[in-house]
Amino acid sequence: MRRTSLALITSLVAVSPAAAQTWQTVGTPDNSNTGAYWNNTSYDNVGPTAVCSAAAILTNTPALTPGSCSSQAPVYLPLMPAPLTTSNVFLGGAAGSNPGGFRFMGGWYNFSLIGRISGDPSTSWGVITDAGTVFSAATLTAGSSVNITGPFAVWITQALPNAGVGTVFTSTQQTGAVAIGSRTATINQQFAVFTNGTGVGALGAITTDGFGAIINSTSPGASYFVAMEDNVNGGRGFGAAVAGTEVSDRDYNDILISIQAVPEPATVGLMGFGLLALAGVAKRRKV
Repeated sequence: MRRTSLALITSLVAVSPAAAQTWQTVGTPDNSNTGAYWNNTSYDNVGPTAVCSAAAILTNTPALTPGSCSSQAPVYLPLMPAPLTTSNVFLGGAAGSNPGGFRFMGGWYNFSLIGRISGDPSTSWGVITDAGTVFSAATLTAGSSVNITGPFAVWITQALPNAGVGTVFTSTQQTGAVAIGSRTATINQQFAVFTNGTGVGALGAITTDGFGAIINSTSPGASYFVAMEDNVNGGRGFGAAVAGTEVSDRDYNDILISIQAVPEPATVGLMGFGLLALAGVAKRRKV
C-alpha cells in the first residue's frame, strides 16, 4: 500500500477528489471495467449472465437468480424487491471515478446488514465518529435507532492475509484503529455509497472538508447503501495479467449495509401526542 504524510493526504483529498464528488446515476451495471469505479468484473460470478458488483446486487440488474453470485449470505440474495433502481444514484468523482473519502452527518439512523457476497464471516464493520467513538455492527444492528453525534465514517476490518489481518479501513480512505484524525494515512477506497435519492434534494446535500465529502441529508426517510470491499483495494496485483491473481476485484459486494435516517424519538413522541390530541378534538366535535 502506498503511504505518505497525513498533511499531504489531507490536502490532496480536500483539493481534488472531494471537490469533484457528486451524485451520479447508477445506470446498468455490466462488469465492464469502465465507467463507475465499482463496475468491475467480479470473480464472484457463477453463471455467464451474472453481474455481481455492488450496484448489480442492489438493483437486481440484470435479474439475478439465487446462487448466481458465489457464497451468498443470507441465501435469499438477490434482494427482492431491489432497494435501488438503475435511475438511482451513487457518489462518484469525475466520470464515475473513485470519489475520495466520505462521511455522514451525525443524527438518528437505523443500520442493518443486507448481506455478504463472498465476504469473510469474520470481517467486522461499524462506524466511527470524528471524536473517535467506535460503534460495532452488534451495536448498530440491535434493532433500534442509534444517535450518532458528529460526522461519522464507516469502517471495515480486513480478515484476509494479503490485506493484513486486523487492518482497519474507513470511508475516509485511511487506516488505523484510533480516531480518524490520527489514523495512518493511505489512499485505499474500500467503500461505495448509493442512495435512492430520498432526502438528497436536487442531488446536493454534500459539503467537503479535509477528509472528503460529508453527506448532510438526515431527513427522515433518507436511505443510503454502503457497499464494502473486504480485501485491500488498489494495492499490489490489481490488473495482473493472470486472472485471479489480483489482490482485489474491486466489486464492493462483500458486505452491503443500509443506513436509514429516522426521526429522533422525542420528535416521534410529540407527533404521536399531537395526533391523539387531534383525534380527541374530532371525537368531541362528533358528540
